[in-house]
Amino acid sequence: MDTAVAIEGVFQHVAGRCALDGVSLAVAPGEWLLLIGPNGAGKTLLTRLILGLDAPSSGSVRVLGRLLSALGHRATRRWRAEVGAVLQGGSLLEGLTVLDNLLLPLRGTGATRGEMARAARLAVTQLQLEGLEGERPRGLSLGQRRRVELARALIHRPRLLVWDGLTEGLDPAGVRDTLDLLRQQHANRGLTLIATDNRPADLLASGTRVAVLERGRLIFDGTPEALQDAAGQSLELRYVLTGRP
Repeated sequence: MDTAVAIEGVFQHVAGRCALDGVSLAVAPGEWLLLIGPNGAGKTLLTRLILGLDAPSSGSVRVLGRLLSALGHRATRRWRAEVGAVLQGGSLLEGLTVLDNLLLPLRGTGATRGEMARAARLAVTQLQLEGLEGERPRGLSLGQRRRVELARALIHRPRLLVWDGLTEGLDPAGVRDTLDLLRQQHANRGLTLIATDNRPADLLASGTRVAVLERGRLIFDGTPEALQDAAGQSLELRYVLTGRP
């Protein structure tokens, strides 16, 4: 498989507005792509297409070798088992304990109780959640909630992880902890990782590649070092990175 994610000529119209404007993007297996841009640039829309939560108005989205528009119901269920996601705004169920939240992706998969227990123990250890298994999400700090969300996204050992809003709501210490944790998981698991954010200064040293969206258009795709050079020549890129012309 040459590409983990292949997006070709995607347009997305929302309420009569062109929210994604001819976006084409390919992500190699094992790559860490940072997708950055200001609020409203189209980052969340693009991640929803990659996760199969929405369909593009036109163009194609192929993930882990599968054309999403051609998947039937059963094939979609099998494909989703290979993809993990941390969604913007959080997605933990407040009425469930941390442990029950962790186990949600394994319910209905045919995993035995013993297999689920082993997977949960491994996730709790790797993500440093010992002692929190019986807590409810409302009693956790934001950093702890992020760890639980990441543990749940990884518990079924996906090949691709999509994280929308990587540093959302975190203070500088929380950003550092989250990035350190993600670097470790990326290195240990060989994951393909796509992470979005609108705080590029915090992230540029993390990923292997950066794509920049602005008003639904892909205006840059390359290495972090190349982005810094390009920003010196482009007012549009410089504004996205710094908020200043």
